[in-house]
Amino acid sequence: MNLQNTNSTYFKKPLDLRKLGVLISMVFLICTHVALAQNELKRHYTKYDLNLKSGIQKSNSSQIITETISEKDATWLRLFFKDVNLGQRSTLTITSALDGATQVLTSQTIKNWNNSSAYFNGDKVIIQLTIAPGESAIGLNIRELGVGELDPTIKSQCGSNDDRIDSNDAAIGRMVPIGCTGWIITNGKLVTAGHCVGSSAQVIEFNVPKSNPDRSIVHPGPEDQYPIGNFVSPYPSSPSQANDWGVFTASANSQTGLTPIEAQGKSFNVVQDAPSGNITITGFGTDTGIDNQTQQTHTGPLSSANNTFVRYRTDTTGGNSGSPIIDAATGNAVGVHAYGGCSGSGGSNSGERATIPAFWDAMGLGTPPPPPSGDCTGDVASFPFSESFESSFGQWSQATTGDDLDWTRNTGGTPSSGTGPSSAGDGNTYIYVEASGNGTGYPNKRAILNSPCLNFSSLTDPNLTFQYHMLGSAINSLTVEASTNNDGSWTSVFSRTGEQGSAWNAADVDLSAYAGEASVQLRFSVVTGSGTSGWQSDIALDDVSIQNGSGTPPPPTCSALNFNDFTITSFSNQDAAGNFSVGSGGASLALSNNTWKYIGLTYNVTANTVIEFDFSSTGQGEIHAVGFEDDNALTPTRYFKVHGTQNYGVTNYDNYAGGTTKYVIPVGSFYTGAMDRLVFINDNDAGSGNNSTFSNVKIYEGSCGQSVLTESMVSERASVVPTLGTDNEYSALSSKISPNPARESFSIRINNNIEGEINAVVYTILGRRKALIKLSSGDNTILTRNFGLGTGIYLIKIENRGNVLSTQKLIIN
Repeated sequence: MNLQNTNSTYFKKPLDLRKLGVLISMVFLICTHVALAQNELKRHYTKYDLNLKSGIQKSNSSQIITETISEKDATWLRLFFKDVNLGQRSTLTITSALDGATQVLTSQTIKNWNNSSAYFNGDKVIIQLTIAPGESAIGLNIRELGVGELDPTIKSQCGSNDDRIDSNDAAIGRMVPIGCTGWIITNGKLVTAGHCVGSSAQVIEFNVPKSNPDRSIVHPGPEDQYPIGNFVSPYPSSPSQANDWGVFTASANSQTGLTPIEAQGKSFNVVQDAPSGNITITGFGTDTGIDNQTQQTHTGPLSSANNTFVRYRTDTTGGNSGSPIIDAATGNAVGVHAYGGCSGSGGSNSGERATIPAFWDAMGLGTPPPPPSGDCTGDVASFPFSESFESSFGQWSQATTGDDLDWTRNTGGTPSSGTGPSSAGDGNTYIYVEASGNGTGYPNKRAILNSPCLNFSSLTDPNLTFQYHMLGSAINSLTVEASTNNDGSWTSVFSRTGEQGSAWNAADVDLSAYAGEASVQLRFSVVTGSGTSGWQSDIALDDVSIQNGSGTPPPPTCSALNFNDFTITSFSNQDAAGNFSVGSGGASLALSNNTWKYIGLTYNVTANTVIEFDFSSTGQGEIHAVGFEDDNALTPTRYFKVHGTQNYGVTNYDNYAGGTTKYVIPVGSFYTGAMDRLVFINDNDAGSGNNSTFSNVKIYEGSCGQSVLTESMVSERASVVPTLGTDNEYSALSSKISPNPARESFSIRINNNIEGEINAVVYTILGRRKALIKLSSGDNTILTRNFGLGTGIYLIKIENRGNVLSTQKLIIN
């Protein structure tokens, strides 16, 4: 991140260097512990003097004047005009010589563009002045050119990896030339960071294509560019972190006549509710290659929130300033991102919350709705307080405001196929949220279940345990929130998003922060899925208990795990074969073929945590590994690979050579945190011929009796540097294109292990989307003429369930 405010660097007269020094000093006073997140687009301006002018036009036909403007090595061009007269019917047409993008300006639309043009890719444009019959003195002067240059990349990533992935949220655009992000809200206004406003924020672009391989950005066509209008922001006159928000308008597009919200058909619902769990940041951050200043997204944990700021460990880079701060559990925007502050070892990125009164008023969203009424009744003071919902909801109650659905008691399976449990986690009955019914059960419908008032006055270590079940292709989120003294505010104490496997999962939630409180209320909040498959998002609960002290016995310390004591569950979407067996009286777990499994194991991984196990294999696959997890999504940086052909995961211990080998791995030297499962991996996308046997698995802190590793050895290894594989597991599953180069047709072969919808998105080498091709497992033959694919070089991105499996180059001769 740079330490410079991103106000305009485009001046009409020379800047006094003494004033510049004062400005820089002010910026450093403002930003003592975080870095402002954005640089402007790298560019320069050059004076120009080209007159296009007609005489009196007396004929019945139009007169056309054509000129070409070029600037060597420019990545893009923009034109600025003066002395404009386009009469009533005359027009100015500008066309990029690189990609043919065209803008037609009239006397009215050129005013909306403040006597300037859209952005045009490449170093040459063709301008055409068309003088309508009977109109005289038509013309203009091109006084200046904006010339694009290559620019550097600056990151504020949280952790050792940049985990952003491609996204295409239609409500989020790129602001140029400032190089910030802006987004549409429900009333059609737009929001960005306060340090992004001013004369350098001139145009907002949507449907932005990929950049060139040299990182130079590619602009969308003029039909997706909108001139920015008025800003409302206190930041320019009173720069401070609390004032770093901006609200603005954009004129209708000169080509389509549509405003951004009309053209994009999407906007963000902005709320003042406190975020819970995870934060998503989507925007146009800088990056390498074709990803530079194109739309990417990442979700990371919430660090803190108050009535002014939200802080989070979500990856951002320069260009993300102005991005919406999205509550991942609801999809609502809760503020605007403005600052980078993350590092590999700590810190957090941050932005301003919508609860700032002036910010809310500027958005014009009316009086914010009151927080949901959740006043608790009753007074439970005797613990443990347990409920399995066998005969009723007991003292738990359905919310009457702030939600859309009720919870349902049920036995057996849920009515919807492919989602929900088949039986209770405890006893015969459980409760769940039925997501069926478009517009009623989904999309994004909320169900809330409130506890009675809980009196923790006599508790020193209150704790909540329960079982939860989250199976379905469109699972959204489950959150547990706590409130005190009926104050209307809720704090997240537990959250899960996405599918969590086909078995019941155990949760153990520390409530010690509420020890001694006389009035505490808990609530379970579920949000159902989105999209056409949103009905596949039933979430269930059972066996809820609140007690003093943990409800789950600590995991074994010096004893080996007995796999007979655990349910062996498929992990993520990787478990294709599912072949496993438990042997040696429960001491060993053997996996074969393409099998990923986990056991439910609640464990707080500390800096001293060690995992010890014996490993053997008679056939090498792609990945043989073990590691902790806290959800059902792939996190390669947590899996310790000991064998296999694929460069994946943590590879420091990838040295298996045969027989049975003991591994003693200081997990805490690589990562720490609260985990709820232990994952075992035997990956082989070919489907057969490999195996993994993990036996005598021990997890402990520091040292364990006669174990090989002592506390001193843990200390010695505390500074170990992780060696991370460069392969994405999804890429190994994906595709093969042949022949390449191709002529009239080519084939895309998709591995049979991939489930769900598979698409190939075809882009030109300049990043313009060319075609969307639906694929199926096996060989897919594509005729180039059916998708308008002429001679050239294309990039083909294979996508499955929101994951990019691979990006490959295709040459068509």
